[in-house]
Amino acid sequence: MQKENKNDVGLAAALFARLGAQVPHDFSRESEADEFIRHNPDRKKSLLKVAELCGDPVTPEQLYLTALAYSWLGKEYSAQAAHYANDYLHTSGWDALPSDVKEEDGIVVNHAMRQRASVLVNLANAQETLGCEEKSLFNFMEAYRLEPYNAMNAIRAADLLCKLHGKEEALDFLRRQKLNPYYEPAVYRDRFGETHRNDFFKQLLDAAILKMGGKIKPRSVFP
Repeated sequence: MQKENKNDVGLAAALFARLGAQVPHDFSRESEADEFIRHNPDRKKSLLKVAELCGDPVTPEQLYLTALAYSWLGKEYSAQAAHYANDYLHTSGWDALPSDVKEEDGIVVNHAMRQRASVLVNLANAQETLGCEEKSLFNFMEAYRLEPYNAMNAIRAADLLCKLHGKEEALDFLRRQKLNPYYEPAVYRDRFGETHRNDFFKQLLDAAILKMGGKIKPRSVFP
């Protein structure tokens, strides 16, 4: 393998893709990435290489890849993950990422919002690890605003509310999410014309309420 330039975001993206990340990349660079992985089978080393190849991140592409790589590296790298995720969120975003709108399992998904929400979740996870729980709560709530059909973001926010303000406030927040239109199962037809019922939001929310010690009350009790 030829010695690559220290700053090579194209190789960084290809290497990250070969590690399993769903990131846009130049398929012609995959052979270089595979060769690096063969010589460096340690996954941590490859993820650190992704960050290294992005140099001193400035562009949305560099910042996105760097933030995600540090997020994948785990709690030990939370400070770096938070720093670069925050910087990325102050850009216009990486324009190569999916930005289409389409229906998935009966729910209309805006992929541009989904991508931004995923960065917010990574930021929130890192902030929680670093003890910045109020900031983490804010970012989980922002991710939930962008993806109101994603109950996990509401649940993560409720866990932080429980730690910061007590179980009753957290339960009240969770119960109010039953007013979310996505609490009602989406009925849709697949490409074969078969009818399906997507009640994933309801299942997750109800399970979270029960786990926190609450009871599942009828949706109609809320104003």
